[in-house]
Amino acid sequence: MNLIEDFKYRGLINQAIDIDLLEKRLKASPITFYCGFDPSADSLQLGNLLVIMTAKRLSKYGHKPIILVGGMTGLIGDPAGRMEERILPDEALVFLRVEKFKNEISRFFDFQNEAELVNNYDWFRDFKFVDFLREVGKHFTVSYLLNKEFVKSRIDSKEGISYAEFSYGLIQAYDFYYLFKEYNCEMQLAGSDQWGNITSGATLIDQLTGNKVFGLTLPILTDENGKKLSKSFNNTIFLNKEITKPFKFYQYFINLADELAYQWIKMFTFLSKEEIENMIKTQKTKPETRLCQKYLAKYLTDFVHGVDITDRIEKITEVLFNGNIDSLDEEEFEEAFADVEQTSLKINDLKDIDLPEVLVKTGICASKRQAREDIENKAININGIIYCDINEKITADKILFDKYIVIRRGKKNYFLVKVNSK
Repeated sequence: MNLIEDFKYRGLINQAIDIDLLEKRLKASPITFYCGFDPSADSLQLGNLLVIMTAKRLSKYGHKPIILVGGMTGLIGDPAGRMEERILPDEALVFLRVEKFKNEISRFFDFQNEAELVNNYDWFRDFKFVDFLREVGKHFTVSYLLNKEFVKSRIDSKEGISYAEFSYGLIQAYDFYYLFKEYNCEMQLAGSDQWGNITSGATLIDQLTGNKVFGLTLPILTDENGKKLSKSFNNTIFLNKEITKPFKFYQYFINLADELAYQWIKMFTFLSKEEIENMIKTQKTKPETRLCQKYLAKYLTDFVHGVDITDRIEKITEVLFNGNIDSLDEEEFEEAFADVEQTSLKINDLKDIDLPEVLVKTGICASKRQAREDIENKAININGIIYCDINEKITADKILFDKYIVIRRGKKNYFLVKVNSK
């Protein structure tokens, strides 16, 4: 398959400027393309990772990526996909996030040989407003801008759209023109919510130079319920390990629904069509293998966090499956149970109460009757060991790292009991 055929198979093309001509251009010789990332959060997220992986895919075909971090556009905020005005961020915060983004992105690209890293603040900081209006604004009619989807969706809303956000598309259009002029950049790659900005950039380049350029957008990632993955919906995963722990990152892919895993194994990996089809076929025959989820979890955790961290996570996962919790060190333990529901007890309380009362006091069971039934039915597991004696007590030697007890009720309901010394 050529590149465009490969992209179509993987479901990576949502929109494109003249796809047939783009296919011919990509076959002819290597091109330079760019993708931009606005620092609107403290970390890149899963949707950004799809753009990064696709840029890497283009790079493997010999094309050159320019990675743009939006120091200027980050000061305004992209209105695409939003129904309300963004709060203008503090300038110092934007600049801090720019550096964080640069550090994160530098893990994925070789900026000595493979790609360029740029910041659009560098060419906008000395751009006078009147010059911007004359050089850029002059080439766009108001009716053209009003027809942009992100403007139409906001113009009749209660809040409307400010001139700042209305102008965002012109700023990004100039980015494309600047990169075309200075780097011979012929294509922009982005999520589908950027389509209006991409076409504005292509229009500006045509107006100012008479040259034709290309744009290609990727589908917006959604969860299994069809909801867009977004920090606004609190359903996305960040690439910064301090925000989304690597264990949670890994588990996110392990727990994907099958249909989503079949889709993402094509989009996020470099496996061949034959390898992908064989993996999906095997999993459909034996769903319990979860081959696609396991491959995605390992491959993407390796890519984002490194092989050593993936090895540690796989150790944690194996330990939890087999119940050998006491073989984890404290850091591994805390990472494994970072998102587990927490409750607390005073250490002195443990001396005087039996196991059913512990379960009630911690809120794990609603009543002593329920607690006794769960214990007798072997549904209570403490630190990896099943407890079936209602007269059992939790003694000090069962407290992990002098402060934790892990109680599992049933097969999946974990609780972390933090034991306070006072």
